[in-house]
Amino acid sequence: MRATSEHNSSPPPGKTVAGSINRPALRAGGMAVIVAGLAGIAWFTLELMPPVLGFDDTDNPGVSLDYLRQHPQFYALAGITLFIMAIAYIVASFAVSDALAPRTSSITRRSLSALGLFSAAFFFMHGVLRDSVGPLLYIDSVNSGWGESAYLAIQMVGLHGFAQAGLLALCAWGVGISAAGARSHALPMWLCVLGLVAGLRLVLLIVGSFMTAAEIDLPGYLWILSIALIPFGMLWWLCLGVALLVKSRRNHEQRPVSPAR
Repeated sequence: MRATSEHNSSPPPGKTVAGSINRPALRAGGMAVIVAGLAGIAWFTLELMPPVLGFDDTDNPGVSLDYLRQHPQFYALAGITLFIMAIAYIVASFAVSDALAPRTSSITRRSLSALGLFSAAFFFMHGVLRDSVGPLLYIDSVNSGWGESAYLAIQMVGLHGFAQAGLLALCAWGVGISAAGARSHALPMWLCVLGLVAGLRLVLLIVGSFMTAAEIDLPGYLWILSIALIPFGMLWWLCLGVALLVKSRRNHEQRPVSPAR
């Protein structure tokens, strides 16, 4: 009888385990999102270094190769920040899924996690290309024509390929998190609204594609707005990280009830 009484008075094992897992997961996710946001801001700053140093036309292989010969360290640093972003977003993709539970459906959370993993993969591949400045300069030293061709390939596949795909997946992920967080009240409403604002880059991309298909000239301010939304989106991820850390402090671990004697 005593053993039965002790068994019935103890809390369900699932609650204790869930409580002990959720709080560290949210804390790790919040830290990962903050790291990713800071790395994203650093990466965006490094991408602006050529015009700051007087190399304005980065699509011109001759100008850009001259920039890389004089300042190869900035490409290498950009590669490191992109690697950090990729690893941090992998952790964040699963932590955000935990933060949206249990009021968000599992298919929604898994789909959002997939977007996070896609963005991490794209940024990782862009980091690989940014880290290839050594082989690029070696090819250029052998033959300048080969060097320019190699740079254009890296520019198109990297910056206009993997980087844009990473930003697109990141933007879609942020919009999905904001919508799910607002619907389930798992995240602060102000954060969800800002996430939707950062998601305007998706709208600009779609509008720009339709305007290009219709042979309509794109206004210059659309391009400027699209670029400005990149650092704004990174700042939003910093805010999300803070929100996850606050949420982890509120979700205190449930202590098991002492067995009745």
